[in-house]
Amino acid sequence: MNPVTLPDAEWFDLAPPGGGAPWRIFLAHPQGEAPAAGYPALFMLDANAGFATLTEVLRRGAVRPAATGIGPMLLVGIGTPEGDDARVRRHFDYTAGPGAEGRGRPTGGRDAFLAFIEQVLKPELGRRFPLDPARQTLFGHSLAGWFTLDVMARDSAAFRSYVAVSPSLWWDEGRLIEGLARPRAMPPRLSILVGEWEQALAPWQAARPEAAEMAARRARRAMVDRAQGFADRARAALGPEAEVRFERLAGEDHASILPAAMARALRFALA
Repeated sequence: MNPVTLPDAEWFDLAPPGGGAPWRIFLAHPQGEAPAAGYPALFMLDANAGFATLTEVLRRGAVRPAATGIGPMLLVGIGTPEGDDARVRRHFDYTAGPGAEGRGRPTGGRDAFLAFIEQVLKPELGRRFPLDPARQTLFGHSLAGWFTLDVMARDSAAFRSYVAVSPSLWWDEGRLIEGLARPRAMPPRLSILVGEWEQALAPWQAARPEAAEMAARRARRAMVDRAQGFADRARAALGPEAEVRFERLAGEDHASILPAAMARALRFALA
């Protein structure tokens, strides 16, 4: 069987200075001439799980930008090489320390991961493409959504816009709230999206053998209420000049929301 490839896309592995485990970087090249200020760019975390889908959403939307609000941009996916345990890597890379529900995996790599993005990945991309530093977006789902909010709250100058899909605020909500009080030169743009069925069982899940356990976990984590509450806090903390959006996507749960959120994320990044 012949593998399917994405046109104008590539991947390469990039390691931090001094050695250490590399990250796999996926790129989907923008079409057409670069704007005078450079291309806008969206950085997608957990890219092994959805980069190809995001690329196709962008390319389909860019065919009719006036109708979709989606145009050319550079897509940058950050994932892991084959053979790495992505679950272990993401728990370490996306967290600042132990969370409310520890699972025995290492945590605390957040600062090193952000330093890699800022000091290694972005300069490497700048050597390959003309990029607009004022139009860069960080996009993360679940625990990567928690990381996205943490960078927005504590290092907001790293990106202009932030899209957190189903963010795991329950991991360490207190740290995120504390971060909102930090001073910043410019308020970031923030979009938070969460699925309708992330806090309760969806109708098609009610008859599953593990339904009671699922319902208890979802009630405990309170994904919808926490996401709405954090958006309200961010809107108040960041001030009237900030752009903060919250959207609950009907009919979606924690797993199904990601494809549904992609077009919204691209449109928000380019607005």
